[in-house]
Amino acid sequence: MATFGGNFMSDTLLEIRQKIDKIDQALLDLIRQRLSLSNEIATVKLDGSPVYRPAREALLMHKLLLQIDNDFEKDVVIRLWRLLLASSVHRQKPKFKIISLRGLEKFTQEFSSNFLEHEQCQTEKDIIKKLLENDAEIAFFPYSQLSKIGMHLGKKTGIYLNHKIDNVAIICKNMPEETGFDISVFKSSNVSDTAIIEKPGFLAENNSKELVYIGAWVNLTSN
Repeated sequence: MATFGGNFMSDTLLEIRQKIDKIDQALLDLIRQRLSLSNEIATVKLDGSPVYRPAREALLMHKLLLQIDNDFEKDVVIRLWRLLLASSVHRQKPKFKIISLRGLEKFTQEFSSNFLEHEQCQTEKDIIKKLLENDAEIAFFPYSQLSKIGMHLGKKTGIYLNHKIDNVAIICKNMPEETGFDISVFKSSNVSDTAIIEKPGFLAENNSKELVYIGAWVNLTSN
């Protein structure tokens, strides 16, 4: 039995703590390696390549969470990887900025993980204006209210829905990436019709005169 400061510690407890110490060191080494690789990505990416790729992150998180059954462990992994992913974006673009509609403060704070700059917007018009003026890289907007800004999304503005997490739409000036698990999103070409239409598959090359392609999200709920 080991002794520390006059207190006795069982050999079993000491052994467990030593194992945790080894894991902590391994984690530190791996995190430093990951940060170093993120820095390398920033140097080799082509100019104009997006720093944040919502579809890639969605696939990554899905793959990780498939390996876990425990809800508490899932929560830990989500928070830990959100921190790692946000730090990677910050490493590649320190001035990366998020804007979000009022009411999404908690989601935005958790997503940014204190690494990414973020700002609340009071109106839908403010969201679109800042994206058009390149005053932010991405915007968060309630997906259930997407019809309110649907007329501003699509080829004319270059602003597209790139993914959604829970009920939060992720909007930016990048075309969505095809993943094989896509739900394409359209708005009616009729100006007075604000309906949002979802169709399975990646249908960016849309030839319909009745529908205007405005983006896609990655549907992994059934996989």
